[in-house]
Amino acid sequence: MGTIRKQSILSSIIIYTGFLVGAVNTWFFTTGNYFTEAEFGLTRVMFDISQTFFALANLGTITILYRFYPYYRDLLPLKQRDLFGKMMILALTGFVVVCLFSLLFKDLVVQKFGTNSPLLVEYFYAIYPFTLGLLLFSMMEGEAWNMSSSVAANFFKELVLRLLTTFVILLFVLHWLDFEGFVHLFSLLYCAIFLGLLFYLYRKGKIFITLKTSIVTRRMYKKMIPYGIFVFMVSFCTILARNFDSFIISSVLGLKHTGIFNFSSYLTSVMEGPQRGLVAASIPVIARAWKDRDLERIKRIYRQSSINMLLFAAFLFGLIWLNFHNAFEILNINRSYLQGETVLLLLGITKIVELGTGVNTQIILTSRYWRMDFITTVTLLFTLIPLNYLLIKKYGINGSAAATLIAYIFFNLIRFLFIWIKFKMQPFSWRTLLAVVAIAACYFISHYLIKASSPILEALLQSTVYVILCVVMILSFRISEDANRLYEIGLEKVRGILGK
Repeated sequence: MGTIRKQSILSSIIIYTGFLVGAVNTWFFTTGNYFTEAEFGLTRVMFDISQTFFALANLGTITILYRFYPYYRDLLPLKQRDLFGKMMILALTGFVVVCLFSLLFKDLVVQKFGTNSPLLVEYFYAIYPFTLGLLLFSMMEGEAWNMSSSVAANFFKELVLRLLTTFVILLFVLHWLDFEGFVHLFSLLYCAIFLGLLFYLYRKGKIFITLKTSIVTRRMYKKMIPYGIFVFMVSFCTILARNFDSFIISSVLGLKHTGIFNFSSYLTSVMEGPQRGLVAASIPVIARAWKDRDLERIKRIYRQSSINMLLFAAFLFGLIWLNFHNAFEILNINRSYLQGETVLLLLGITKIVELGTGVNTQIILTSRYWRMDFITTVTLLFTLIPLNYLLIKKYGINGSAAATLIAYIFFNLIRFLFIWIKFKMQPFSWRTLLAVVAIAACYFISHYLIKASSPILEALLQSTVYVILCVVMILSFRISEDANRLYEIGLEKVRGILGK
């Protein structure tokens, strides 16, 4: 876990710095002084639609990149590895096809969203450059992962992207752009970070594009084609499952409610930071372990990823939930976003469940049973769509969050059981239960025993006590080997500095 731990830590630092910048961006969107709820909702639904188009356009190429790249790395020098070039051509072809089909169905979009979400209809064409940038960057990100440059990819994706968003927001806030200009620049953000990562990899000599068919491609293409088809279907179903709630809310309730829902969703996305860094670092390692038949290494990654992500997710959600109401007073956030309180609770629990099951997706997807990823994802989609539609109609945005929680519990249970039965692996131990109980105890102590008249003072005191209690309990009970190891390394460095 040394390489994975190091890259995960560096990526997590970058990701959370990015989240800090993202929090500033979200503040601009939600104070009510600059953007309406509908305008904020438009930026979110643009991203959701672009992700769906991206899932269709990439045709499974990104997963093929990291699933088969170990064979190219072992057998060919860099200048003869044609996998990236061929996958890029295939993905761009998919993008053109998706654009053509979406234009044919534009009238349906107008019909479904025109009444409650007119801004989406007005700026529909801005989705295309947004999707193209997302596609190009994601392809480049996959190549960066293969070249052990996941930290650089996360730097552009998690930090540079948000800094550029801040820049565009400030142009609008200072009235140097109208809202139309803001949307057009916003749609080009992914194109900008694609160029940045491309330049970085080129300068480091880690990218070379050739279309000359190699001996590895001639040998492996019969395996790549069915794998790519299945991954394509899985990716589409996964993205649709993640974004379907926004589509239904925008259509049935309007962009204002989409903005409120996505505000709460953004807060829970902070919990995904360790997962993003860990997945980027672990995928090549897991793929290599399957190739080498090293099941013990996969078991170790599975177990440690589960407890580490569970701890991070539960700890961060406790901190978010602890400060939710005080944040509205301190930051002067528009009170209408308080309607998303129940959404925040349900989505927070969903993230804890999802992250607590570790890298189950990556284990299945890089194994010879990768078709199971498609089966479970389709099951998720067919559970989520009817639940979302029925519960949104009855309970509004709270119904959507409840549907997400139910569907993802079922989804992760299936994957957990499959890996346990098929590979004799499961990530849980007594530490799993102890982690949940410890974090919950720290939350209740901090929330119910510490009160203050000032929202700022209360938030500061409660957060300080909560963090200290969590750190003490996690280290004292040795819940995570990695956490204790990091503490010991940090302590040694401090002693070394003081010794000087």
